[in-house]
Amino acid sequence: MFTLRPALAPDAAFLAQLESEVMAGHAQALWGRFTPSELSSFDLGNTRIVEMDGSAVGYLTVEDAGDHLRLRKLYLVPAVQGRGLGSRLLAHAQTEADQRGLPLRLSVLRPNARALAFYLREGLEIAESTADRIFLKTRPAVDPPRSAL
Repeated sequence: MFTLRPALAPDAAFLAQLESEVMAGHAQALWGRFTPSELSSFDLGNTRIVEMDGSAVGYLTVEDAGDHLRLRKLYLVPAVQGRGLGSRLLAHAQTEADQRGLPLRLSVLRPNARALAFYLREGLEIAESTADRIFLKTRPAVDPPRSAL
């Protein structure tokens, strides 16, 4: 069982440490280096801390981009990866998008084959790609309300 809570300023160090832990290898494979994010750069307003048994085990950042919701980050500590928690968090973000009648979009770095396989297995589809990233999307489960003519 997991809970989500809003990220707070004291969580910034955890966010930075986890980002480094899960993303450094992919960034180094792609660009030859990893530059850690500044603590002040984390979007605390759109970030939720994932907790299990009272301990932070990950975080989820979802932004409203107007015509879609963007899943910016879904990071989990390695000890809880591969147990279905990522699927439940993705479903949570998808439910939020569905409730708004919006698609969910995200991107993965090209070297992150495990994340790409995960999102494809979860039903997302590739929308486009660049030399650095693969962009994925879902369709909203319900059509957004039509405006009156």
